[in-house]
Amino acid sequence: MRLRNFVDEEVINEYEKLPNSNNSYDPFPEHSFIASCLRVGLSLSDLKKLSYVDVMKIILSFIDKDESRKTNYRVANQADWDRLANS
Repeated sequence: MRLRNFVDEEVINEYEKLPNSNNSYDPFPEHSFIASCLRVGLSLSDLKKLSYVDVMKIILSFIDKDESRKTNYRVANQADWDRLANS
């Protein structure tokens, strides 16, 4: 997050708690922001209505900071796909 003058102190504090938040280089930060908004279910019309701070708070609320609550997902194999296709 390069331009801190567009967010409030609460958003800055939460963003800095994220792992590797300051180490990654993003060549297209504006597009990454829009992609993040679309991933959490915000539409372009939502972005027109909400403030930047509100959007950032919504995105930050979707990030699971507790690693122990994350579930492990099994990758489907061909037999799983075959069962799904035949059901």
